[in-house]
Amino acid sequence: MRLFSRVERKLWGLFRNDGAWIDRRGDFRLKERYGRIQRPNYAYGMLRAADTARYFGKKSATVIEFGVANGDGLLNMIELASTVEHETGIYFRVVGFDTGAGLPGIDGYKDHPEIWNPGDFTIQNRERLESKIAGKAHIIWGDIATTVNSFLSTIEPSAPIAFASFDVDLYSASVSAMRCFDGASNKYLPAVSMYFDDVSSFFSNSWAGELAAIGEFNDAHELRKIDIDRSLSGRPLREPWHSQMYVLHVLDHQDRQQSTERAKLDINEHLGFMWSQGVY
Repeated sequence: MRLFSRVERKLWGLFRNDGAWIDRRGDFRLKERYGRIQRPNYAYGMLRAADTARYFGKKSATVIEFGVANGDGLLNMIELASTVEHETGIYFRVVGFDTGAGLPGIDGYKDHPEIWNPGDFTIQNRERLESKIAGKAHIIWGDIATTVNSFLSTIEPSAPIAFASFDVDLYSASVSAMRCFDGASNKYLPAVSMYFDDVSSFFSNSWAGELAAIGEFNDAHELRKIDIDRSLSGRPLREPWHSQMYVLHVLDHQDRQQSTERAKLDINEHLGFMWSQGVY
């Protein structure tokens, strides 16, 4: 940051606050880092996805919202896709999944019947949403259990899955959505950013809901593991959504099996390399 900008920011903060300065003068990355963008969890996940895609030499990536409901999140994802593409040069394929009829049947304690009912979150105007997203995103309607496999067959290594938001609420639907990560390793980035909407309520626990689905996925996959996103601990502000960000580690991916050839770097050069590539 230029000296003038630092002084200007300090003076602005005396009369307003630092957030106001960032809103007024900050670039996209600074605003994202301080959580000043609408749906900061999506902004972070998609920027992280784009930076990781670029690091591994991709030009395109696929981002997914499991659980579209009335479409506010998907529309925000479309808007962010344009902004992040301008920032990074990575083009996004945006895909949403929804039954179109709200939550399906509840199947025992793992689906949190104390919170959810079948039919919750039914979309109010499907035709209106489809007209808004036309040509910018694609919604796959129906039970994820019956649609996810055919979708996975459309994923090409040139546009691997890079970010996924899980807002399907139920354990059973989460298990079905996670089948999206059972494909060939080149259908994914070596590390996929993930957001889980329902892991931090008073009723959340490792034996039900999304947390149970995560644990069972990890138990069932030797070289595919979902872990917390550990990079957010270094952020200047601690936000509630940080604890809802996870990473799918595709440990059987070719790029996690052996090093790629590049020039040798000393300590300072390697630190600069990591920061410049958006890896930290």
